[in-house]
Amino acid sequence: MSSARFGRATRRPAAAPAPARRSFPGLLPLLALPWLLVPTTGTAGGPWIFNDVTASAGFSYQHGYVTGIGTDARAIAGGLAAGDYDNDGWIDVYAVRGDVGANVLMRNLGNGTFADVAAAAGVALSGTRGSGPAFADYDGDGHLDLFVGGIEGTFPVLFRNLGNGTFTDVTAAAGLNLTTDTFSAAFGDYNHDGHLDLLTTHWRMFQGPGHLWRNDGDGTFTEVDSTVGLTEWGDYGGEGREWTFTGNFVDLNSDGWSDLVFSSDFGTSQVYLNDGDGTFTNTTTAVISDENGMGSAIGDYDNDGDLDWFVSSIFDTTTSLWGRTGNRMYQNQGDGSFVDATEEAGVRHGWWGWGSSFADFNNDGNLDLYHGNGWYQAIFRNDPARIFISNGDATFTEMGNILNVDHQGQSRGLACFDYDRDGDIDVLLANNGQKAALYRNDGGNDSHWLTVQLAGPAPNTEGIGSRVFVTAGGVTQMRELRAGCNFVSQDPAEAHFGTGAHTTVDVRVEWVEDGLVTQLDDVAVDQLLEIDRGATAVPLPAGIRSHSAITWRAVEPNPSRGSVSIRFALDRGGPVLLRVHDATGRLVRAVHREFAAEGEHDIGWDGRADDGRPVAAGIYFVELEARGARAKGSVTLLR
Repeated sequence: MSSARFGRATRRPAAAPAPARRSFPGLLPLLALPWLLVPTTGTAGGPWIFNDVTASAGFSYQHGYVTGIGTDARAIAGGLAAGDYDNDGWIDVYAVRGDVGANVLMRNLGNGTFADVAAAAGVALSGTRGSGPAFADYDGDGHLDLFVGGIEGTFPVLFRNLGNGTFTDVTAAAGLNLTTDTFSAAFGDYNHDGHLDLLTTHWRMFQGPGHLWRNDGDGTFTEVDSTVGLTEWGDYGGEGREWTFTGNFVDLNSDGWSDLVFSSDFGTSQVYLNDGDGTFTNTTTAVISDENGMGSAIGDYDNDGDLDWFVSSIFDTTTSLWGRTGNRMYQNQGDGSFVDATEEAGVRHGWWGWGSSFADFNNDGNLDLYHGNGWYQAIFRNDPARIFISNGDATFTEMGNILNVDHQGQSRGLACFDYDRDGDIDVLLANNGQKAALYRNDGGNDSHWLTVQLAGPAPNTEGIGSRVFVTAGGVTQMRELRAGCNFVSQDPAEAHFGTGAHTTVDVRVEWVEDGLVTQLDDVAVDQLLEIDRGATAVPLPAGIRSHSAITWRAVEPNPSRGSVSIRFALDRGGPVLLRVHDATGRLVRAVHREFAAEGEHDIGWDGRADDGRPVAAGIYFVELEARGARAKGSVTLLR
């Protein structure tokens, strides 16, 4: 299939023509010895390098506090979110400024510059102490909405995008009554109802609810910590406080359900696996050993088909003050369990790390890693940012100084994205008490690339939680579309792939909601590709994301006002047990059926409990079991 047949598949930004692709041919392969890791000079006369374009791009705003830093919370907070809020194809940026001035919405003008339109858009919060903004289409209307956290009396705000370049404050109407310090936020669909739920973090607050907010699909959110099993936050110092910094939705065991990971301070980082019935189980082990988990990067750095987890922390083994052993690379074993691969990967030494992100900066087909640094004590004040470039064998070499991106400032959040649409990933740093810093990647597009956006049906219009696979030369790369968090900051929901010397690739999308797949072969690279599920998706082949004994198909109709048909496939005949749970995890119906042969089957549910009474309207989780294997889905009942 050629790219010409994808319908809406190819799209270039409409606001302005994409900048011409800079040519830096002839980069040498990265070698193992640090002194040989200098990229070659391209025909344009310069090496692969990052250039500071902060001023010329229009990022002149200052972050800070009128009365000074003063507290740890102020020294930590800040951040930015990256996303295309006006749907013109160019990635925009929202950034908080502390209380020294109004927050900014930097609209990407498509010519390498940005302009602050926050006042006109209605999001110029002034005199506030904001933190951890995040873009996501929570109401499913196709426009990115905006969440902004806050500290020290600045309560979080939810802005609904009206689709005309302006936003309106819907915090009260949405029921988001968060009154504790909220540092970071992420969005994802933990219960498979299509609506994006909200995850927030609350460093140094007394333990309590307020982390997972279920999107009820009617414009409101409900806090569900205790009902889903998020009750173990760890403790430090015996004060009953929690220390969460960065939370993320991520499908760790590739079962199609979003799990949760929290990078948390003082040895309290945690992993929660989704049980598929509206609840989570804490599966944290001693492997999760970071002493001061701050930033969080999610990605398949070893190209083995599952998502790994990097946590930035403090590296200081020379002073009695800290004595911390640095970053952690948690390598996923495919089932959601981890081994500590930090030493083997070579990413332990990162100074005092904060916001972190995986990205293929040189388009060689291997994810690299970047994280910011800095703290106000003298020994950490001028720590350089770290860029770990993949050697292609699950190891990395730090090249911040060589690539001119070893920023020395009080970095907290960051976003890694292609702001100028030239095919390589740039870096924007949100600095505490300082100006932002934008580093343009010059020469990273010497190799070929492909950026994929997903157009899903409402309400999950960006396909958050879906997976994109790109295959070329016998190697498959995978990205999961996320409205995630790096620490008080967010990358846009795009999947960027370096393809090296390959000029065509095969692309596969596994859509998260309903078991559909899109397969596009022989796709031309060096383009921004939008894939529309409605135009390209077909039923997912048996066995994908399911145990072979029983394979989930669909619930029809969904939503429903009464009876539904739960469709599935068996690899051989035998008994099947259907369980239906409500949103609290309570079992409301159990049905046994015996099937004589393999193949496609269905079991009906009439919307009633075991006692024969109709159940109330709401979300219900459906679980099928055959020979010990399980397949799971959900249905929304309307009354």
